[in-house]
Amino acid sequence: MPTAFIPFTMCATVRDDHRRSFRTDLERLTSTHRGWAPLDMVKSTNTKALLRGAIPQGVHTASDASLARYLQERLAAGTDIHLDLTVSIER
Repeated sequence: MPTAFIPFTMCATVRDDHRRSFRTDLERLTSTHRGWAPLDMVKSTNTKALLRGAIPQGVHTASDASLARYLQERLAAGTDIHLDLTVSIER
């Protein structure tokens, strides 16, 4: 049985103390090796980026807040990405 994917949009905002790494963090976010939640860049400025992606449905997709927490933890763990994320599940 195929897994259902939940589409979402995500706003990534630079943290004040990591402005110099913002572009590198965005490149890491959108790198193709991230198979668990591939992301496409929609648009970006020097401090914010809007991304679109899809993630397999699960307990972490129950709400926008739970998905934001899941992505923040997953992206920060071992990848040295320092962004604040706001997520909206497309319903």
